[in-house]
Amino acid sequence: MFSKSLQYNLLSLINIAISFVFIIFLGRKFGAGANTDIYFVSIAIVGYMGILAQCVWGAMSPYYAKLKVENLQLASKLYSVLLNNVIMISFVEILLYFLITDNFRVISPGKKEFLDIFIYYLVLQSIILFNKSLLNLEKHFAVFYLVDIFITSVNLIVLLFFSEGNILIIAYSTIVAAILAVIWQLYLVFFRLNYRYRLSIYQKDMPNIYRNSIKMNIGLLLYGFKDIILVSVFTSFGSGVYSLFNYANKFSVALFQITNAPIVNVYVAKLNEVVAHKKFNEVNGLRRDVLVQTVLLLVIGFTVLYFILPYILGLFFKGKFSFEEIKEIQRIFSYMAVFYFVWAINIPYSRAISIFKLFNYNLLVNFVFFALICSAYMAFKIYSLSYVDMLLLFSFAQFTNLILYFIKNKQFLKKKEELSAC
Repeated sequence: MFSKSLQYNLLSLINIAISFVFIIFLGRKFGAGANTDIYFVSIAIVGYMGILAQCVWGAMSPYYAKLKVENLQLASKLYSVLLNNVIMISFVEILLYFLITDNFRVISPGKKEFLDIFIYYLVLQSIILFNKSLLNLEKHFAVFYLVDIFITSVNLIVLLFFSEGNILIIAYSTIVAAILAVIWQLYLVFFRLNYRYRLSIYQKDMPNIYRNSIKMNIGLLLYGFKDIILVSVFTSFGSGVYSLFNYANKFSVALFQITNAPIVNVYVAKLNEVVAHKKFNEVNGLRRDVLVQTVLLLVIGFTVLYFILPYILGLFFKGKFSFEEIKEIQRIFSYMAVFYFVWAINIPYSRAISIFKLFNYNLLVNFVFFALICSAYMAFKIYSLSYVDMLLLFSFAQFTNLILYFIKNKQFLKKKEELSAC
């Protein structure tokens, strides 16, 4: 597993590098102000809305893995059924978006102008995420990164040569690039995997998949609400502050993805196989390997990056950010590092809960997280807390998740050991 992870670390690194080049030139062209706020806020909103589309397929992996073993034709049909459902729910969301924003002033006119275009990325993003999940199960791990590399590369070219100071062009380029990426993914599914498309929206396993996906993704909606709270918190401190947070977060996410995503993608594929064949005695070994690799890489990575971050920012942005803004990005980064470190340890346990089909428990954990971050937001409003206080409270909520997932994993595997011993 370690050797395979190293192969995809390179693609992950390329993906992150191109993403960084893009945000660097975004910062050079627009600085930290209204235009970058519009872009980052739109990304957060569309990303959050995308969770709803996952309510029709999020829990499909154990069912799909089982069908692959038992009946390949039904596995192929399941893909088409879920794809059709993803497309339908995404367009319903877009319709609701326009009904709400055209009749109520929920976002400012400047942000709405960009979001009215960018909202169509929702359906493409939903298809891309669904296809990534399926192709990852089929061990096409490279697709996970190549799609993002392509979309970001197109956006970078447009930003450098065609934007002319107009942020709207990025919304259009994202949609065009995503369409091409979806076409390539569909080619892999229908011509490389030899699946046959079916115009169908239902299959025998669908009630269970819907029910468990809704449970799991209600949990994701509850968990993902942290991003909406962060938008509200940071934008309340004035124009450009949310952009400073996003630049700090981009560095944190970049390191997190480079060190964590390739290892976890391989782990998830292997864990699905292990559970499908009921080899529960191998779970702890798989998880131990993931945690050892992840913790070591993150500790080294976050420590080194914290100290060199001011020099990187000064070099990259060449006067677009003041000394005070650079120091603030570094400070925010240090608190985001704590959050992502706890999250990285949490992932092997939380992914196992979904693969074990313990969706009710997953929902409970995310409800606890939601309650904690909402309580933190109320404290922010009542006691005028700083955004640093909010980041610390979010890390505490994430640590609570880790404890709850750890306990349930231990209980579940102990029960399986007792049953196998009987």
